[in-house]
Amino acid sequence: MRRVAVRGTPVADGPLTWGQHAIWAAIGRTAPNDHYFNLTRVLTPPERCRPLPVDDALDRLGAALSRHPTLRTRIVADAVAGSGDPGRSDDRSEATVLAPRTAPAGPVVPGEPVRQELLAEVLVTVHTVEAADEFDADRAADGLAADLAGTAFGYRTEPPVRIGLVLVGGLVARVVLALCHLATDGHGADILLRDVRLALLARTGPPPGDPLAVAVEEASDAGRARSDAVIGTWREAYRALPPSMFTTERAEPQPVRWWVGRLTSPALGLAAAALAARHRTSVSSVLLAATAALVAADGGGDRAAVLTIVGNRYDPARRDLVATLSQEGLFTLDTAAADFANLLRPAWRESLRAYRSGSYDQAALDAALAAVSAERGTTVHPMCCFNDMRLVDLPPGAPPTAEQVRTARADSAFAWASPQPQVACRFCAHVTADGPALTYQVTGDTRFLPPARLEAFVLTLEDLVVSAVDGPAPLAALPARLGSAVVAA
Repeated sequence: MRRVAVRGTPVADGPLTWGQHAIWAAIGRTAPNDHYFNLTRVLTPPERCRPLPVDDALDRLGAALSRHPTLRTRIVADAVAGSGDPGRSDDRSEATVLAPRTAPAGPVVPGEPVRQELLAEVLVTVHTVEAADEFDADRAADGLAADLAGTAFGYRTEPPVRIGLVLVGGLVARVVLALCHLATDGHGADILLRDVRLALLARTGPPPGDPLAVAVEEASDAGRARSDAVIGTWREAYRALPPSMFTTERAEPQPVRWWVGRLTSPALGLAAAALAARHRTSVSSVLLAATAALVAADGGGDRAAVLTIVGNRYDPARRDLVATLSQEGLFTLDTAAADFANLLRPAWRESLRAYRSGSYDQAALDAALAAVSAERGTTVHPMCCFNDMRLVDLPPGAPPTAEQVRTARADSAFAWASPQPQVACRFCAHVTADGPALTYQVTGDTRFLPPARLEAFVLTLEDLVVSAVDGPAPLAALPARLGSAVVAA
């Protein structure tokens, strides 16, 4: 059995960063379905380093992974909170070299006080599969990625990275990584993939930065003051918001309750880019505006609140960190407008406010918002989120034309993915890019969004954005579009 050693300087246990606290809380709300948060990346080795023997690939992979301390992180019980020293766990992972002090490997406990420790070395088992040829290697890599990410990480006993190789004729054709969200966010996963690619070429990426400095800054007076200001913004917003989005129970939930629908649409990507260029906004804010319009239409109101994921990489010192920096920002939008185009500039302004609200002490925010719910006598939470996972917003070159958008519409495809038994929101949207196409994926609670309505949400969103490129896109028609899906079902 081959293993990759990830080595570095050990660090005594310390607090989680704000971003890690946010993910740990989400893991607790989602367990035992917390593998939902695992990240995967697949790399085809560059032609210049092929043919690539397995041993060479693993040597270079170990060098790339060792550049990033968070890949040697494990969770330990917070002794300060009275958990004591539990000694060694009997549930030792064969893939980990444990330090003398370890916490039990039992189930995730929501709200459990924990800290993190950076080990001197972890050993990661390498999983390999054989493929017949390059075409088959893509299929094999997708299957291997699903297998590696299909179970929750052992947060206390397992390294936060899993490694797979797809071999063709005994040589490496694909490198597959599964990553724990406590170690990195999606942007950090892409940075890691870049560094692996460079390492296979015997090159080194830019200095990765120091993730430990993040926790130090957050605990400083300046960090606490910044957090307090952001929390004040959330507190005031929650006092004025509707208690939640998606409040109408429309059906008995499906046996596997959260359904996942996926629209892959070149037309949506082109149309969003055309509107962003025309209205001097971003593709992301166009998609946020469309999402908010549909969220408001679902409840028959004219105000939407959406939790949007903020990357928090504005500081150059954090730009190349493989770490969990992302947190939720609060995006709100008044959708009382006649036409979709009238929402785009306001959505741009509101998205900037949301980005500024996305870095804070998670525990302090949770306490403040719980106090607001107590004041109002009801739980206040949007229960819907939006995550634009693309690295590049506007594609280069001239804005797409209306004719290009109309022609691309024929290539739109909607499909259902595997449902999820437990998700902490009623509605989640994830945006990724596949060349010029956008994939807009939704996860919906079938108690509030039955499958037909969830599919109608996605297709209506595409139609709204595409229609706005060369004509009016009235918002008044949206509730009927969603309602007809229920009747049709």
